[in-house]
Amino acid sequence: MDAFLSGVDHAMNSNTLLLTAFCDVPVTAGNRQAVLHAFLRSALFEQLMRAADRGRGWYNLADEYDDRPCERPLLRDGFGATMSPLDHAGFLARLRWMLCEAFSPYDHHYPAMEAELLVGAFARELLGADGTAWSFAAVSPDFLRSTGYYSDEEPLRPAYFDGGDSDTVTFIHRDRTFHMLLTNGSP
Repeated sequence: MDAFLSGVDHAMNSNTLLLTAFCDVPVTAGNRQAVLHAFLRSALFEQLMRAADRGRGWYNLADEYDDRPCERPLLRDGFGATMSPLDHAGFLARLRWMLCEAFSPYDHHYPAMEAELLVGAFARELLGADGTAWSFAAVSPDFLRSTGYYSDEEPLRPAYFDGGDSDTVTFIHRDRTFHMLLTNGSP
């Protein structure tokens, strides 16, 4: 999994994070928006974000930034986190896009064959042998604070998204398990 996440970091100049959580009820296409919103508002979301940030060695979501305490919570007021369904093929295409087509400020796109190997290994490890049994959705990346890179807004730290086309969130679910893949690439 780390090979894919690091590949996206390299290609998109991203701080790519993967979160995994378990739900009390099965997550379905009918309730996934409500499940996502409840998760984002939970203490678990912030704990998982911080753990993933530390685990990947970024430390962008630390308690302090430039020796000043950071604001809480990580969530942005008035977020929508609206979902758009993806099928299995669309999910895999999205992963390939991250490696081969997304804006790459340092021109670090992967060759198609190498990207295919990374995507295939990541999908097998994340989804197991039956990837088509999972459900997928793209999520609007409007729920975390922005660095202000593209908007010139003054950032409240900690911030994650940059406000560009390389900010992505992918929600992956099956039964009571869900994953969130987040990217914030480009600056």
